[in-house]
Amino acid sequence: MIIPFLNYAGQCAEAIEFYENIFKIEDKNVAYFKDMPVNPNGSFPKEMDNYVLHAEMKIEGSTIWMGDMPEGVNAGDVVSLSVVFDTPEKVQETFAKLKVGGTVFCDVAPTFYSPMFGTVKDKFGVIWHTICRA
Repeated sequence: MIIPFLNYAGQCAEAIEFYENIFKIEDKNVAYFKDMPVNPNGSFPKEMDNYVLHAEMKIEGSTIWMGDMPEGVNAGDVVSLSVVFDTPEKVQETFAKLKVGGTVFCDVAPTFYSPMFGTVKDKFGVIWHTICRA
């Protein structure tokens, strides 16, 4: 399954509110950076606490994901694609192919929200979030 992901530079909560006033929104779920477990290897700045880590919702029946990017957002990177797999192995296999000639943003690894996740911009400039939702 491929899901569009909208990237923001600190305005995701505002964007969610904006879209809620325009569209029929269902199944909304929002997690903030402050909701993340403490990471012994470092954390995000305190001013990012109320930034959206990940939001999921249906807008007019279509699933969409969105969040704030810690590094900010460059022109052309506002929309990316999330591809969801059933196994960590499929995430690793797909990520390995997508990164050839591309740029790795978040190397594929287990996270607190997924057994395997990674983000890469492929050689054509498309940003892919590969994730296992098992």
